[in-house]
Amino acid sequence: MAGESPTAEWPSGGLSLDAWRIRAAYERVRPALITDPPFAEDAADFDVSVEELDRRMSRPPGCLDGDTLWDWLGGADQYRWAGLRVLAEAFAGPTSLRLAGRVTVPEGGIRVATGDVVVDGDLVLEEQAAVLVLGRLTLTGALVGSVWDYSLVCAAEVRCRDGVTSGEILVLNAVRCTGALYLSGSDHSCRAPLFDGGILVDFERSNAFGRVDADERIAEWDFHTAARALGLSADDELAEAYAGRLLGAGRSVAPDTRSG
Repeated sequence: MAGESPTAEWPSGGLSLDAWRIRAAYERVRPALITDPPFAEDAADFDVSVEELDRRMSRPPGCLDGDTLWDWLGGADQYRWAGLRVLAEAFAGPTSLRLAGRVTVPEGGIRVATGDVVVDGDLVLEEQAAVLVLGRLTLTGALVGSVWDYSLVCAAEVRCRDGVTSGEILVLNAVRCTGALYLSGSDHSCRAPLFDGGILVDFERSNAFGRVDADERIAEWDFHTAARALGLSADDELAEAYAGRLLGAGRSVAPDTRSG
């Protein structure tokens, strides 16, 4: 990204899909994908089948947006992880985007990038918001998804300083968080071959990490230990309090730029 000028806007809108490219990409990756642990390891537990994945990949939408994403890849998160794998094979490219300041994806919005994205600040997802990056998503600040509802981050790789979400983070390679990542209570999962970083707090849900290389992982049901690790009081609503701490006063942050 040498010589690139940062912008404060992430263009809204979906990703135009070509059914032939989707099917050709799926044919190339299918042999490895259907046995890859992030898809296959717990597929039976959630009634996920290769036959259903075959059906979905044979009938992609013409454009991937906030509505068609769920029509095509709704249900168990394994289907969204597999869809990310196919989309990356079909459409990932060398284009890149650099965003200045805190970026907010509004309720129900979707932001798509076929290459790498760097946010010089925080990335905030409101309820039902989605981000799809077919390259690496790098944040110099915090990743904050909705802490009371669903949000979705899909990327080839995610790098951030800290983070909290009650939604999904689906990643093809690794989630790398130098500080503390709190995956708060929900019925959703995060799915990645690797978590690498400082502190991982994820005892409130079932996540599918192939390997965890963390300085500290809090996987036992213990809010007091979690609060200590996050620098909070055990009397706090931890997800809301941690999001407020990451985004609130006392940190040097750029002005909020609502992307949408």
